[in-house]
Parts: sequence; C-alpha cells; structure tokens
Amino acid sequence: MSYRELRNFCEQMRALGYHRIISMENFRRPNFELVADILYWLALKYDPNTDISDNIDEERNRVEFIKQITTLFVSKARLKINPKRLYMADVYAVQEILKISTFLYKAQISQPAEEDEVHDFSLPSKLSNIKSHKLLAQEITDLATRLYDQLGKEDEVRVAREKALQFLSNVSRGGNSQSEQSYIQKCIQTILKQQEQSIQDMQKYVTGLERDQKQIEEKIKRKTKELEQAEKRLKGMTSVKPAYQEEYDRQEYELEKLYQVYVEKFRNLVYLEHVLDVQNKQAEIEQKKKNQILQGVRGVIQDAEMNELRGGDDDENDDQLEQLGGDSRLQSSNQEKRNNDFMRQQHGGFNKQQLDEDVEGDDIDDLSGGGDEEEGEEDEEDGIENLDDDGEDADF
Repeated sequence: MSYRELRNFCEQMRALGYHRIISMENFRRPNFELVADILYWLALKYDPNTDISDNIDEERNRVEFIKQITTLFVSKARLKINPKRLYMADVYAVQEILKISTFLYKAQISQPAEEDEVHDFSLPSKLSNIKSHKLLAQEITDLATRLYDQLGKEDEVRVAREKALQFLSNVSRGGNSQSEQSYIQKCIQTILKQQEQSIQDMQKYVTGLERDQKQIEEKIKRKTKELEQAEKRLKGMTSVKPAYQEEYDRQEYELEKLYQVYVEKFRNLVYLEHVLDVQNKQAEIEQKKKNQILQGVRGVIQDAEMNELRGGDDDENDDQLEQLGGDSRLQSSNQEKRNNDFMRQQHGGFNKQQLDEDVEGDDIDDLSGGGDEEEGEEDEEDGIENLDDDGEDADF
C-alpha cells in the first residue's frame, strides 16, 4: 500500500461526506472497528435498503459482517473484493475499501445524462465484428457453466472455508494456543514430507536418465565401430578386382556388337517389308486394270459373236473396238480370233484341243440355231483366257 493510495482514500471519504476524520496513521496497525464502520457507512450509502448487521463483538459476527459486505458489492456493483484482506483491517484492507470508495466517488462527480441522449440510444445497424461476438457469447456460456459447477460444490467447500477463516482470525489476533501451533507444525511437516518425496522421485528420475544416457553412449560407440569396420571392408572390396571381371567385360562388349547387328537387321527387315507391301499394292492395282481390260474384251467378243450369229458384219466389230479407245491389244485379239492359222504361225498357236472345242462349239451353235447359252459363255471365257495369254506373249 503506497502513500498515494492512502491519501486518495482519505480525500475520497472526505468528499463523500464521511462523518469521521480519517488519518493515514489509523491503518498502520490493525483497526477492525474503523474498517467495519467505514464499510457499513459505504454499504448504506450505496444501498440504503440493505439489511446488514453492525454487530462485531464476536468472531463469528465479524466473519458474517465481512461476508455480507462482500456479497453486496460483488453481486450488485460487480466489484472484485478480497474478504481476507478486509478481515485483516490493516493497510491491505484499505486497497479493497478504495475500490468501493472510488466507485461511489466517480458516480457522485459524474454528470447525469440528458433526456435526449437517453432516448436517442440505438443499436448499430450493422454488426462490425460477428466473430468476436460469437466468441464472447461462447466464453460467457463457459463461465456460466463453470460458475454453476462451483456453486454446486459450495456445500462441500463452505466448511473448509469457515475453518480457514477462523484459523486466520486466530492467527491475526496473535494467539499462541497449542492447537494452532500443532496444526501449523503438522502442515509444515506434511509439506516437508511431500517435498522430500518429490525430491526422491526426481533423484530416481535423474538416475534413470543417467543410466539411459550411458546405454545410449555405449550403443553409439558400438555402432561407430561397426561403421568403421564396414567402411574398411568396403574399401577392400573396391580395391580387389572380381574373379570374372575380364570375361564379363568381354561378354558385354560382344553383346553390344550383337545388339548393333540386330538393330541393323531389324531395320533392314522393316524396310523390306515396307517395299514388299508397296509392290503388292502396285500388283493389285495392275491386276485390277487387267481385269477391267479383260472384262471389256469379253464384252466386245460377246457382242461380236452375237452379231455373227445374227448375221452381222465384221466391220461393225472393228468399229466397236475402235470406240473402246483404239486399244491395239483388243484389235489384235479380234484379228487373231478371225485368223487362227496366222496366230499359230506367229505365237505358237493355241492348243489343238482348245481349237477343236471352239470349232465344235461353233458348229453346234450354228446347227442348233443358238444352242445353250451357258455352254456358249464357257467357250467364250476359255477363248478370252487364251487370247489374254497370247496377248501377253506378244507384249513380252
């Protein structure tokens, strides 16, 4: 408690209108009567309708008085007051009384608010910080639940609190009873025993740590030795040449050569397959062209035979051959058909059996007046194939 706080307390009490003159020397020693009188006067000034007994003759009456004062200002004024310091009634009690006097002094010197200002009060239209409000609401609920739990234990704690207050009051009065001294000694002995037990536990823990440290150091040394041995073994293995290293190198060199040869042959094989595919495609195209030519020749021959059967002229066949594009191969085939003897002298001739079959077929067709159409078509196909073979021989 500083000199400044004592001076402020005396001035505030004088400003509030306390009937008794207070000096700073009144609180050098415990003075419960003066403290009780000040507290009782402040309680009546704060709430004139309060019902607090001013009887402080006995110890239990003084404890009850302090409890009532503390309950009044804590519940209504929301002031945090320490009842133990108030009960001490010395300089430390002034610190708690100063809270009450400051609260009343500020209320007295503050100006009353005007009616317009009171009526104009309104909540803000927008909540600037919603998160802070949510956190505050959660904190309030947590504190409320904690307070509810503590109040539920009030019956259990009340007896211990009353004993503690009674013991403090006896000690503050300077009593030297044997029970109090024995209780203090017993508490000190229990504390000493607890400290000794904690020291022993700590020593055991420290010895365990030292033992673990030694074991770890031994493991580290053993592992370092094993690492050095492994490094030496590795150096020895790298310096010594393996047994089949030369043969392995030679086989690897030969394998590289064989792989190069394999790659080259595979590349050539792929190229040859590509060329073969191209040639096959060209052969297919040529074969298609030949088939088309043969179909055209076959149609011309059929038309010529039909005209001959109907009594047509050979000049008409020549005109049809010229209309197909003036193909020399078609003209020569037509002439070869009309003059088989000349083609036999030039190309070696057709097969005698084939010619006999053609002559017999022509005679049968002439005699039968048309004959079977299917046999005529087969004869025509045979004649076309022979003509194609002759034409190819002539080209070569």
